[in-house]
Amino acid sequence: MTNLPVVRRARYAEVGVIAALVAESGHTLPITAWLVPDELGRCAILIEAVRIWVEHALFFGEIDVICDEDGLAGAAVWFHRYRPIPPPTAYEARLAAACGGHGEQITTLGALLDGQRPEKAHQHLAFLAVTADLHGTGIATRLLDHHHRRLDQYGTPAYTEAYTDGHQKLLTRHGYQPRPALHLSRYNSIQPMWRPGSSET
Repeated sequence: MTNLPVVRRARYAEVGVIAALVAESGHTLPITAWLVPDELGRCAILIEAVRIWVEHALFFGEIDVICDEDGLAGAAVWFHRYRPIPPPTAYEARLAAACGGHGEQITTLGALLDGQRPEKAHQHLAFLAVTADLHGTGIATRLLDHHHRRLDQYGTPAYTEAYTDGHQKLLTRHGYQPRPALHLSRYNSIQPMWRPGSSET
């Protein structure tokens, strides 16, 4: 194919639109309904909560984006977890301001994910979002392939979490392997996924 939109690094001015894409692409998932039961206000709350971490990734990681004629088509938000990363500045206050009474669920989820994240140095795919269904478009695949090529040059492993069966299948096709599932509730589970580096294969 020709004239494919390029994958490039995000700019700081795009933090807001990236956060909106992440929130809008995930606001109907069971996990986000658990985080923010208020269906009408959910997307707006998620945008502000996600924005904190998107901004943080520009200082402690990187963000790959693809844009088309309509604007932002996809984004992959990565953290470089080669050593411990500090929390975002004034995180608790910013989260409370963004989420109001829903901050407790988000804090609970964050603590659960932090406790299961591998200690081995890796890159962490925190968010992968596209304008269409993840496993029904080539945008997510292009974002993953682009970043994985660079990881594979240095044998760097990657870690992420899958929140749907379709998401897990996409990640499996890209070399990710399931780790023990995390259970938030009877109806909510998270599937951690690990992509080994060259020294592990």
